[in-house]
Amino acid sequence: MRRIILSVIIILSFSLGSFAATAEQSKIFTPYFDMTLSEGVYVPSEGDFFTGGNINTQVGLLSKIDEKNSIFGLYNFNYAGPGFQPQDAGQFSERTMAHSFNIEYRRQLNERFRLRPGISYSTEYKRAGANEAWENGLYNTGSLGFKLATDYGFDFDRNGVITFEYLQRNIEFPNYTDLLNEFMGAGLSSEISGGLQDQKLKQVSLRSSWNKFFGGITYTLQNFENQKVIEANGVYGDTLQKDKTTMVDFGYHHTLWIFEMAPSVSYSLLRSNQNFMRYKSLNDPNPEFVGKNYDYNELNLSVPLDLLITGKWSVSGALSLIRRNYTDRSARNADNDYTSFTQSNTLTTLTGGIRKKMNDIATVRISYSLIIASSNNKFERYLPYNYIGNSLGVAYQLSY
Repeated sequence: MRRIILSVIIILSFSLGSFAATAEQSKIFTPYFDMTLSEGVYVPSEGDFFTGGNINTQVGLLSKIDEKNSIFGLYNFNYAGPGFQPQDAGQFSERTMAHSFNIEYRRQLNERFRLRPGISYSTEYKRAGANEAWENGLYNTGSLGFKLATDYGFDFDRNGVITFEYLQRNIEFPNYTDLLNEFMGAGLSSEISGGLQDQKLKQVSLRSSWNKFFGGITYTLQNFENQKVIEANGVYGDTLQKDKTTMVDFGYHHTLWIFEMAPSVSYSLLRSNQNFMRYKSLNDPNPEFVGKNYDYNELNLSVPLDLLITGKWSVSGALSLIRRNYTDRSARNADNDYTSFTQSNTLTTLTGGIRKKMNDIATVRISYSLIIASSNNKFERYLPYNYIGNSLGVAYQLSY
């Protein structure tokens, strides 16, 4: 499957390269193409080594109608193979494949204001192992929605822009259900065989960019249509689940002498009214109720740095840090008993490598990464929380 996808995308990239050369002189159509192919070997501190590949491709076209009106269409394909995962994110063997389509109408109201309504559709497939069919993934989703964005331009010499955006999507999980619902409604299995996580997502954001600096604040509200909240008696009540996420971020991309830097930092707060019943075993007579089990605060820091040796060669290094602190979920010891400390996860990645620009649009990277995952949660029967990983990878990027 992956070989077929790789072949199609490589052929498409050469075709688009020819199209781009022709369209470059056109005043009506402007093509956009960005593709990254990567393959890596992963060696965890426990277990066997494995390999994984990633493909991320964006193909877009800007069509200019007149001086004030244009249409932009974008298709994105993303495949993420096996790889190291942050704690609570999934198994190393998981694979995802996603397709998304976006169409945006752009209207220049005056010199400073621009209006950008748009619609989007996406499908995402997930599977835990190589033998699982893509269409049967528990967390497969389909999404349809629209957005409305307004741009305000300032300091045109330094590309200053402030953007306000409202986005709404209907997200469906056709295969999702859970065991508690299965037990509670054994005679109603046809009604709970899928769609339990269906939700309406609404998001508002205010962002700004200036002189290669960027930052903003984003608020996301997820209203679940079928998922009820677990009450203290261990059964689902009448209240529907609702999740709220607030995120602030900041970063910049600058070249200073022979150094190319692109640091960024974000801080997220997730708040959910969903609770959790912890069963130590299938026949546990006294399960524990955990309120606000999913609430957390998360810091995400990325500091990539490239040392430009020549016009084509550079040495790269990067530090990535993800720190998640749960507000109410207690950490577990190796015997699956709760401790007196709330759970905290830290994932640190140190990367070094070399980069060569093959030409104006193509780049090759070879990199090595050291991954250190640590957590005060020591119960790791289902997901890895504490491990050290090594990975060696090669990536090819084509961008126009």
